[in-house]
Amino acid sequence: LKKSIAGMGFDDDTSEMTEETLFDRHYKTLKKLHHDSLIILDNFNVLPKDDSFFREFAQNDFQLLITTRCRPTQYPIMELKELDADTELPELFYRLCPSATENALATKQIIQTVHSHTLTVVLSALSLSASGMEAEELLYELQTCGLSIASGEAVELYKDGDYTDGLMAEHLRKLLQLGKLSDPCLDVLRNLSLLSASGVLKNAFKNWLKLPSLNDVNYLAKYGFIHDDKENRKISLHPLIREIVALETLPSVSNCHTLLDSLHCICLVHGLEVKRPQNVIDSLISITENILADIPEDYLLFLQDMFPYLEKYLVTDYLPKLVERIEYVMKQDTHSYCDRALLLDYKAELFLIKNDYKNALKKRLKAVSILEPYHTEDADQRTANLLSNLYNNLSNTYLLMKKTKEAAEMLHTALTIRQEYVHLGLAESHDMLQQLLNLTNMLILSKNTDIAKQVLASYENLVLEHEGTQTLDNGVCQMMYGAIALSEGNAKEAELHLLSAENIISEVMGTDNDYAKTVYLYLNNLYSRWQKPEQALAYKNK
Repeated sequence: LKKSIAGMGFDDDTSEMTEETLFDRHYKTLKKLHHDSLIILDNFNVLPKDDSFFREFAQNDFQLLITTRCRPTQYPIMELKELDADTELPELFYRLCPSATENALATKQIIQTVHSHTLTVVLSALSLSASGMEAEELLYELQTCGLSIASGEAVELYKDGDYTDGLMAEHLRKLLQLGKLSDPCLDVLRNLSLLSASGVLKNAFKNWLKLPSLNDVNYLAKYGFIHDDKENRKISLHPLIREIVALETLPSVSNCHTLLDSLHCICLVHGLEVKRPQNVIDSLISITENILADIPEDYLLFLQDMFPYLEKYLVTDYLPKLVERIEYVMKQDTHSYCDRALLLDYKAELFLIKNDYKNALKKRLKAVSILEPYHTEDADQRTANLLSNLYNNLSNTYLLMKKTKEAAEMLHTALTIRQEYVHLGLAESHDMLQQLLNLTNMLILSKNTDIAKQVLASYENLVLEHEGTQTLDNGVCQMMYGAIALSEGNAKEAELHLLSAENIISEVMGTDNDYAKTVYLYLNNLYSRWQKPEQALAYKNK
């Protein structure tokens, strides 16, 4: 048990830590969990009396659920029995393939051949039903897998261990071949194997792959390769099928470029999505973890543009891993001065998340020093845009350090660079919005609310022209208008803008995030000052 706790993956683990140090750090966190938390020990095949640490572990406040082949007597137990191979498994088979009832003997032999494992029984039945084969044909195909494992115990070994080289993997490979799948079907499976095991919205997947229809997806669902969750409108692959598809089709940057290009585009135009972005976030992270980077330069750009997207939607827990991956890819392949400066900027952002402003400042000053020599008349769009962003981010850092004079100077430089290279289209960039918002913040802090409203109006015009009303950027804009009205003591106008911000942000992002909480804070402040205690309490509770 101690080894399992030490082996958990925590964001702040480092390769230098010993197993003892990892255990102490992880267990300290687990001990803070309360009655509303559940810890699952999967395949913990040790009796409590045989693990000296178990008794102490079980006395913590959290709930504990264990799957095990042991039979401890002192705890409540629910026994899960295997489906009966002679009665229940054939019934399951017939339900999925009614025609198999005509050849009960062959069906029983198929079930025996796949060693009565539920997943392969289900896939065998679906394959038989969809392919139009006779049961004897399927039986022959399965029996000629070339495997000589006769003992059912072998299934147990692979059921709870490493599936890759196991008996079921071989049967699944055979079943995948039985469909004699077309290239478009294989492409669907290849791309789906990159995405989250929890599933992806079916319509989004169709759009990302630019599929003319969902015919191939529905065909694969009919065979049982794809799980089609109609209630939640999601599709996914069983973890074992996902692993085998990945091994057979080797999803990479080159052969999954349509999917990558679609998600890359979403990252670049962050602000345009009107629905909650969790579907995109899960997909981006899963791709990053699973794809083969056979075109490193394209993969690097994908990772770099993913960072601001995840940051905007407050997925800060994954950013350290993403920066590590960016740095790793840069070490494997040639990279530019822009890549080096951007990596420093992202490392600075990780320091800011930990409130380490001094180190963040050092990284950003270093990044600017790398780029300034290229601040020339013939600078390209990427260099100019990045340099402007770096000065803007320097401004943010100085502002957090309460150095308002330096912050104002850096922001002025950022905006000047945008004007200097206006012919490259820098004014229409989404980064321009961030800089206008920073300027609005500074003007509010310095009590220049009239000019703040003018700057915010420019921000609003850009958002409404290019994005629309039901977007996160417009929600933030309404929140800022509300903050200005609140600072001026204009209660009715503040309420109007803040309620609008609450509506938009909850629609786009949900309610459990820093954007929504900031709006609640402002509304609590407003109703407290406006002597409306019931509304004030409601937002305090939120």
